[in-house]
Amino acid sequence: MPRHRAWIALLVAVMLLGAGAASAQQSFNVVDIEVEGNRVASKSLILGVSSVSRGSPLTPVVTAETIRRLYGLGIFSDVRIEAEEVMGGIKVYIVVEELPKLAGLNFEGNKKIKTDKMKEDLKLGVGGYISPNLIQRKKNEIRQMYAEKGYFQAAVQPSLEYSTDSAEAVLTFRIDEKSKVKVEQVVMTGNVRVPAKEVIGKMRNRKRGFLKSSDFAKDKYEEDLEKVVDEFHKKGHIDAYLVSDSMTIDTTRNRMTIYLDVYEGPRYYFGEVAFASNQELSTERLRRLIKFDEGEVFDSEKYDKTIEEIYSAYYDIGHLNIRMYDDRVTRSDSIIDITYEVSEGLPSHVNLVNIVGNTKTKDKVIRREISMLPGLKFSRALLIRSVRDVMALNFFGNVEPVPINLPSGDVDIEFRVEEKQTGSISAGAGYNSQDKIVGNLSMGIPNFRGMGQNLGFSMDFGSRRNSFSISFTEPWLFGRPTLMGADIYTLNRRWFTDYTEGRQGGLIRLGRRLRWPDNYFRVLTSYRLERARYYDYDDDFRENNSFKALHYYDRANDGVYDSLLAEVVHLDNPYPGSVLTYGEQWNTASRIAVTIVRDSRNLPEFATSGSKVSYTFENTGGIMGGFWKYQKHTISVAKFFPLFWRFALAAKLQYGVVTSPAGDDRILLSDRFTPGGTAFDGIVRGYDDGILTPDSIVTQSDTVFVYYDSSAVIGEDEPDETLFRVATTRVRGKYMLVGNLELQFPVIEQQVYLLAFYDAGNSWLHRRDIMPFRDIYKGAGLGFRIVVPGIGTLGFDFGYAFDSIRGSKLGWKPHFQIGTTFR
Repeated sequence: MPRHRAWIALLVAVMLLGAGAASAQQSFNVVDIEVEGNRVASKSLILGVSSVSRGSPLTPVVTAETIRRLYGLGIFSDVRIEAEEVMGGIKVYIVVEELPKLAGLNFEGNKKIKTDKMKEDLKLGVGGYISPNLIQRKKNEIRQMYAEKGYFQAAVQPSLEYSTDSAEAVLTFRIDEKSKVKVEQVVMTGNVRVPAKEVIGKMRNRKRGFLKSSDFAKDKYEEDLEKVVDEFHKKGHIDAYLVSDSMTIDTTRNRMTIYLDVYEGPRYYFGEVAFASNQELSTERLRRLIKFDEGEVFDSEKYDKTIEEIYSAYYDIGHLNIRMYDDRVTRSDSIIDITYEVSEGLPSHVNLVNIVGNTKTKDKVIRREISMLPGLKFSRALLIRSVRDVMALNFFGNVEPVPINLPSGDVDIEFRVEEKQTGSISAGAGYNSQDKIVGNLSMGIPNFRGMGQNLGFSMDFGSRRNSFSISFTEPWLFGRPTLMGADIYTLNRRWFTDYTEGRQGGLIRLGRRLRWPDNYFRVLTSYRLERARYYDYDDDFRENNSFKALHYYDRANDGVYDSLLAEVVHLDNPYPGSVLTYGEQWNTASRIAVTIVRDSRNLPEFATSGSKVSYTFENTGGIMGGFWKYQKHTISVAKFFPLFWRFALAAKLQYGVVTSPAGDDRILLSDRFTPGGTAFDGIVRGYDDGILTPDSIVTQSDTVFVYYDSSAVIGEDEPDETLFRVATTRVRGKYMLVGNLELQFPVIEQQVYLLAFYDAGNSWLHRRDIMPFRDIYKGAGLGFRIVVPGIGTLGFDFGYAFDSIRGSKLGWKPHFQIGTTFR
């Protein structure tokens, strides 16, 4: 029964009751109350809400209040108050009709918005009462959801399917999403000097190019309106504002036209600039911070940037309470002279430094990286450096410094850190052309015990590679910025099918942070003692790398050998430079190394600014003893540049040289250079790992004895002719030059990155062979990096080789690596 029927019943009852005289009013008192029509709602609930009570008169006010209260419960579709005269007064009937309860909620036709998302946003719980008003509200909310995604023409049709007793109903929203509304044009009026296309071009919601969507994005519309006004302000029209905006939709074509009416106003220019009341910073220094020139069109962005730079300059010297007021004076109707009135205030000092959010890392590990200490005058530069150094630990996903102003004018600094998973335990298997299938079990704990220590071990096992290593590093020995670490390792590696390399050894490392030339410098030194041997040579490898004596008949004396009479291979006389010269005995390497590093990167991985420069000198043998005797120099320079939007460019150049006063055969093979692919020596993608190595020419490798007389006896008769052959064998380089360029884009900051790269490099036997602009192998391609918790950074690259080496085919080659190119 509609609501107005309850009021009709009320009026009839009142008229019937009003037929008596006022003197008999007591006969109209309520003597009994009945409730009808309720199925779920209890009688006590209805009577408790009602204003009607026994012994009290039934008046229009009481009746109206009862109906209002019962409707307010939100569980009834109809409420009526009826009455009949009985002995001693009247009997009141409260008649209700309950709303159905929601038994289920369904959606049909929705593709752009998931069902779970709509259920979450609509907040319609099964078991609750549903009314026509509620259904209409939820219908409008669904249309609003689609409108926010650009589907303005989406149609929503609700329907109810009742149970047999109508106590429950299933609500279904049938949705016709239709297509997104596309912006066909933006019409601007009111602009005179500023071309509309220059302003509209900054908007997201406009007709865009072929490769870009013109779909209307409602969530960007308000931002677009702000951009329109900002563009006028940047072009000298600082009085400009948006008069009105509107939009129309052609429903037949689903196309939108946006109308913008602006007030442009006059164009202004920068005039003279002056400073007043500044004492701590000179006027000359403040003028260097100005981002605009006198006579230039007034640009609000440059103006705001200037104010920001001035505030930053004062923050760097501790004046956090600086206040600055600008006095603008307009002359000649369009030239604005500016006077910056500076109230410097007193310098602020750091009171307390608090750290919050660290659930694993000990406070002292973080505090020793913080340069902003209690008692120091506040410095914005020191604060930024502190954040950089804490992030460089690579233990945290984010570090946020929050200055808290104190009544005294000083500040507390609160560093809010977000721990990230740093430890990793992994087991798996991999395949490459060199080692074939290799299983791996490893564990790395970069933040061991929350003390910043690094503990790790790794074990590889396979048919061609078996290794084990364990390492430990203490970055702050005895609470001082001195690093100490140790490594122990063993390796057996089969090089293709040629021979096996065995290495066993240990390493002790020491390092120290420096304050000069600046505190980005570190010096590292290490001592390594290891032994290496080469064994299990393949017979074919022995033959192809040893001098041979070949005997042939040439009966016709025409240079055509008739047959091979005999072949004598001298296995004890290998080619010079061949690994066979070492036999199978163990040879010791005793090495000391010194590295100087300057690292000013803003992040340990995926840096966007700063640089990393390092030089390493290694001396093996000599006064250190051992069989191997050589010196190795490695220089690496990497620079990181922020570009537009979120893009960054990383550039790296490596140069290495290894020489020996005792001859090349005293240089440990593993310390020579083998760039190519994603090899540790030098990354040049598009090529096989370690393939960019030189060829060595072995003169007089084979001796050929020729007999013209078939009756000659080999070994007794002298040959009629003696010839010599030369051979070419592949060796590892003594000189290396590698360059890398990477354009990086973060899909998700510090988690997923896309990149485009260009690599170039090679290695040589002699310095005279180096021709950087000619004898260089180049490759380019695309890749991505994924930071996987518990494993680390995984890289997948697809490189194309521009140059052929040893007859290899040009084409794309996949690469996999752990870590980044710019380690």
